[in-house]
Amino acid sequence: MDASFIISWKELLIAGIIVLAVYIAELLLLMRSGKSIGLGFWRRRAENRELTELRNKLAALEIRLAQLEGSEDSADTLGEIASNSYGKAFSLAKQGMDVAQVAANCGISRSEAELIVAMQRNHLH
Repeated sequence: MDASFIISWKELLIAGIIVLAVYIAELLLLMRSGKSIGLGFWRRRAENRELTELRNKLAALEIRLAQLEGSEDSADTLGEIASNSYGKAFSLAKQGMDVAQVAANCGISRSEAELIVAMQRNHLH
């Protein structure tokens, strides 16, 4: 008795298609999970960078405020601040303008305008 195992081209083609389908499904699953992880990482990194930028600007504003409060000739110093874009931004925020309007009118970034408007709101409350 001859015990031979014969595979036809049709059976070989079906096996190849099944293997290829499993490989493609696995590849798609890995790409999908990798993409969501990658986006979360980049989003958190951008948020951390923006938060650091806001903290630095807040620190600069606090230093400037301390200088104003300690200045002997505060009228001249206040005049200088009122003439710059930040002084104008504080003035507009005090008048109740929203963030987009403050940023557009003063030529400052949206994050700077958000900080100034938030500080003005906290000052009023």
